[in-house]
Amino acid sequence: MKFNLNKEHVSLDFLFILALLCLFSFGSLMAVVMGANTYMKIKDASDSAFELRTPLSYISMKVRQHDEINSVAVVQKEGINTLVLEGLDGEELCQTWIYEYQGNLCEVYLEKDTAFKLEDGMAILPSHGLTLEMLNGILTVEAEDHNGKTQRLTLSLRTFQQGDLS
Repeated sequence: MKFNLNKEHVSLDFLFILALLCLFSFGSLMAVVMGANTYMKIKDASDSAFELRTPLSYISMKVRQHDEINSVAVVQKEGINTLVLEGLDGEELCQTWIYEYQGNLCEVYLEKDTAFKLEDGMAILPSHGLTLEMLNGILTVEAEDHNGKTQRLTLSLRTFQQGDLS
């Protein structure tokens, strides 16, 4: 058996194989690009969920721990609304102040009536916007993510009574 190989036949085979290789390479590149875009969208959605849910969950947990008569209030300090949670630590009356300051959710824990500045607080996590409001025993907390999307948490305090913690 003899194979008849002429130059025209070999060059057409080579061009066909080269075209298939280019098509495969282009398809692979497109799959990688689309996968990268999908990954970026998933990562952005995950970051957004973290930025919205984490501060709200943290504040919710802290409020539930301190939900006693006259133990939860929203107080303005240095022009910023802060959440003040009051409770006994042993025999000492202490306060936890939670607020947003310079792009961070901050917390400071101290004895009641101890003077402090907002910059004294410990940064807990990055924050892109936090709003705290209290009206008739209803605490409303709104968090914002890096895209400007907001999520709201509304807590009805079980033991609310009119009072001032400051």
